[in-house]
Amino acid sequence: MPYHASRNLFWKLFLPIGVVLLLSALAAALFLPAAIERNAQQDAVDAAQATVRQFLILRRYYTENVAAKVLAQSDLKVAFDHRGNAKTIPLPATMVHDLSLLLQDGGTSLKLYSPYPFPNRAGRELDSFGQEAWNFLKANPDAAFVRTDLLQGKRTVRVALADRMSAQACVACHNSLASSPKKDWMLGDVRGVLEVQSSREVASAARVVTLTLGTLGAIMLLIAIFLRVFYQRNIARPLHAALDSARSLTVSSSEQVAAVQAIAAGDLDATLAPTALPLIPREALSHDEAGEVLQSVLDMAAVQRSFDQAFASMTEALRASRAAGQARDWLKSGQNDIHTLLRGEPELAAMAERILSYLAQRLGASVGVLYLLEEDKPRMERVAGYALAADGAHPQSVARGEGLIGQAMREQRTLCVSDVPPGFLPIASALGQAQPASLLVAPLQHGTNLVGAIELGSFRAFGAQELEFMELVREALAIGFEVALARVRLRQLLSNTEQQAEELRVQQEELQQSNEELEERAELLERQREQIRAKNADLEEASRELAARAEQLQKVSAYKTEFMANMSHELRTPLNSMLILASMLKENKSGNLEARQLEYITTIHHAGKDLLDLINDILDLSKVEAGAVEFEYSTVSPQQLCESMLALFQAPAAQKTLALTATVAPEVPAALRLDSQRVQQILKNLLSNAIKFTSKGGVGLKIRRARADENPLPGPALAFDVSDTGIGVAADKHALIFEAFKQADGSISRSYGGTGLGLSISLQTARKMDGELLLRSEEGKGSTFTLFLPLMAVDAPRSAPPPADILPPLPDDRGRLAPGQHCILIVEDDRAFAGVLMDLVHQRGYSALVAHDGESACALASQHLPGGVLLDVKLARSDGWEVMRRLKSEQRTRRIPVHFISGLEQAQQALRMGAIGYMNKPVTREQLDQVFDTLEAAMSGPARSLLLVEDDATEASSLAALLSGRGAEVAQASSGAEALQRLGEETFDCVVLDLGLPDMAGGELLSRLRADARWRSLPVIIHSGQELSREQQRELNCIADSVIIKGARSPERLLSEVSLFLRAVEQRHEGAAADEDRRLPDKAALGGKTVLIVDDDMRNLFSLTGLLSEQGMLVLEAENGREGLDCLERHEEVAVVLMDIMMPQMDGYEAMRAMRADARWRALPVIAMTAKAMPDDYQKCLEAGASDYLAKPLDVEQLLSLLRVWCSR
Repeated sequence: MPYHASRNLFWKLFLPIGVVLLLSALAAALFLPAAIERNAQQDAVDAAQATVRQFLILRRYYTENVAAKVLAQSDLKVAFDHRGNAKTIPLPATMVHDLSLLLQDGGTSLKLYSPYPFPNRAGRELDSFGQEAWNFLKANPDAAFVRTDLLQGKRTVRVALADRMSAQACVACHNSLASSPKKDWMLGDVRGVLEVQSSREVASAARVVTLTLGTLGAIMLLIAIFLRVFYQRNIARPLHAALDSARSLTVSSSEQVAAVQAIAAGDLDATLAPTALPLIPREALSHDEAGEVLQSVLDMAAVQRSFDQAFASMTEALRASRAAGQARDWLKSGQNDIHTLLRGEPELAAMAERILSYLAQRLGASVGVLYLLEEDKPRMERVAGYALAADGAHPQSVARGEGLIGQAMREQRTLCVSDVPPGFLPIASALGQAQPASLLVAPLQHGTNLVGAIELGSFRAFGAQELEFMELVREALAIGFEVALARVRLRQLLSNTEQQAEELRVQQEELQQSNEELEERAELLERQREQIRAKNADLEEASRELAARAEQLQKVSAYKTEFMANMSHELRTPLNSMLILASMLKENKSGNLEARQLEYITTIHHAGKDLLDLINDILDLSKVEAGAVEFEYSTVSPQQLCESMLALFQAPAAQKTLALTATVAPEVPAALRLDSQRVQQILKNLLSNAIKFTSKGGVGLKIRRARADENPLPGPALAFDVSDTGIGVAADKHALIFEAFKQADGSISRSYGGTGLGLSISLQTARKMDGELLLRSEEGKGSTFTLFLPLMAVDAPRSAPPPADILPPLPDDRGRLAPGQHCILIVEDDRAFAGVLMDLVHQRGYSALVAHDGESACALASQHLPGGVLLDVKLARSDGWEVMRRLKSEQRTRRIPVHFISGLEQAQQALRMGAIGYMNKPVTREQLDQVFDTLEAAMSGPARSLLLVEDDATEASSLAALLSGRGAEVAQASSGAEALQRLGEETFDCVVLDLGLPDMAGGELLSRLRADARWRSLPVIIHSGQELSREQQRELNCIADSVIIKGARSPERLLSEVSLFLRAVEQRHEGAAADEDRRLPDKAALGGKTVLIVDDDMRNLFSLTGLLSEQGMLVLEAENGREGLDCLERHEEVAVVLMDIMMPQMDGYEAMRAMRADARWRALPVIAMTAKAMPDDYQKCLEAGASDYLAKPLDVEQLLSLLRVWCSR
């Protein structure tokens, strides 16, 4: 201790106390000596006991928390010779001894001595007091030995207490030191004596102060206050701070001792909180003994805290080491368990179940599945499952890349998926099911060999240790399962081998038994071998024949279409002659045939027509089946379709007193897009059959939308129901009647007639139109045939072409026209071609007006009323169709004849709108001359009146526009009564009559006209869409001048026939020789004309020559195309050519091409005749140069009509 610090402490503590004690001693010596003695001794005992206890606590704390930890956690040593050694701290006893030396100058001293020979105890031998105290304390270690002696001239109270082994750390320290007097120290052993010496004067002074203060009153009170303040500031406060710090260290030391003991016992989860440092700032410490004590306590607390932190770090390291060891043990034990499960030769399925169950339990999974891949299979098969749901959502097999497990196979790595979406391997129990929170998918492989895969699901996320375990064991699992699979294959091979061995053994026995039989059969086998060789040779020959036949079948298939085209040639050719000659004989112009002979001839003619119908039906069926039928779709009114069917079959139904109805359901659109001709063909066949097989009741047609439950088509469909109350069809015959040449039974053909082709053709036609034909019928209860066709929307009208640039007008004659002067309007956007036409007009003696656009053309026509118009189609502002419509819609211009010259091939549309002709560009000079001839004829002819009897307003308007182009004034009537009224009020030169009228049949109206003398000779042309029977056509031919069936070329034929009859009327009006026959136009048109017939069949030549000679024609004959060309070379007067197609040397196609290549015969009319039935035969004839086409056997009326048309041009 520094001298300055000791002096300060001495003067601060003992000088004031000495003064007070001196005064108090004087007073006490006078008044209370005995009391002071007793009090002093008692105070000394109490103070000594307190001091000893404090030193014992301090030593125990130092032993347990300083010395023990230093020895355990650092390289410091504990020894008595610590002074001058930085790596050594004092022993607990040395520390107590040193502290006692520091405190002995304060009036109280502490001594530690022992009878044991401890080191560094020189000078501390036991005196009499010590020996007595040792003996007493060994017997009474918990008591105190007290005695008052005179020491150094002072009466001193000596108090002795037992120094015991109170801490295990102290015991361990004493037993471990080499200098310890013994090695068997135990807790509670008394190892020495702790003596506290307290001077009597000190105790007496305290008592005297107390008594003096009590007796002296105010003086003692002031002294007490002074001492109290002095003691509180300079002694008590620092000592209390040191005491509090020591107490806190003592309290925390007990907790830390418990924690250390728990950790030492193996409980590494116990926590050791570091010692809290006292809240005493070092800069506030005083520079005296109290400050040094506080400084020592703070240093001890810091050392203790560092020891605590070091011990906590060591404990944490121990915990980590223990956790790592446990993890390693967990992994190793799991591997050992897996190896144990794989050991032995268990069945594959059982082993898979055990492995999967163990992995699920080991990894905490709630569901799992295991797949294995066999060598010869491309997909993994499921072999085990753990807690799988019974809904079968998990696949039985998985391929690479299929799902999460397949992707793990492909990537050959473990996949772990968290936040699993719905649908993955649900976890189910009796209480319900839920989706797992995490999935673990691990492929089983070793090296590059993939054996299988495992998928596990859990309600929690898989930890890193569990993933590491799966990585460790999956190769072992792969090897184990591969061995198991190999074992299964080996067992299977072994089983197969054993079976084969058994079979081999049996076979060997059988072979041994058969050896003798084989030897006996050797000759037989040799003979059989020879027979087999012969059979093989036969089979090879048969194979060659089959190959040849297959080749022949291919050729037959390739020639099928050609065969169907040529098969009827030999039938049609003689049939043609038979029909023509029979028709000529029927007329009996010579009057030398008897009635019975005429009946025979009529029978022959009817039989020929029946044969022709049969051939046509067969060919129609072949065309439909071969897909050679072309379909033309147009807008059709369902109401008009029903009315047409009613008009057509009203008369046959009325003859059998049957009710005939036709209705359209409200939901059916007003306009349908159909192939009208094909639909009518099917409906006619169905209605005809219905009337034929119905004797009473009725027949009905209904058009409706098909219901979803009956619709056989993929989309919306239209249904045509044809129902009857006839004989019906048995259920087993429903499919039969749709076959070709098949009817319900043989009696049908005998009772009702027919070939059995109609329904077959109808069915095939319906299917070609993407439709279907179905039957509902019961025998004896009638039938219902339903035609289903796709319901198609009507196409929107085409938009008008964009306007072209307007050209400046070509200089024409509009400024030089005189009133009443004839002129021709040229409407052409090509200025060069317009100039050529204007020159030709001038050459013809007419003035010319030229317009380059539609609007100018309409204006010029309305202003100048030209005698004729030459019109192009493609024009600016308004095209030719619009110009034509406006000309025909105005009263002043509707009678102006219009002839089209255009590059578009739309002659039919032009004729329907009322044009007198149509010529396609480019045109030759000869064709232009023909155009001007036609136009002049229309301009020069007087106006003729024509009555059009047609109930369809649209059709009537179209026909009126067509016929008015020929210069005729067309009046219209929509019913038979109106027609009779118009005929009674006006005079007409010709009548065009439709058979389907609302109030009466067309045939009835025609009969009434012929019965009235006023109209008996009036030309009547039948123009109808009805399918006429042979009997109906024969009757109409007797009373009508011409019969035209509506079709693709019917407008042109109608226009030609009307022109022909109007021209005949004009000739009669001009005074030409009148003919009593009302068929005057026939012979007038054909008489004197020369016709060349080119045909290799002499029978056809004979019959046609006789027929045409009767019409006044001059007939030339040729047997092939070469002779026909030679004949034309010699006879320039030929007006028309009838050309057969199939002829030797040069056929009709080559002959017509040669004719068209020669400018002399380029415009010569050629009518092709053929018995071929190729689907495109008509088009081939036209492409070869034919003007028209007739199929054999020839219809006489049709032939004469065509001849009149072409000869009159």
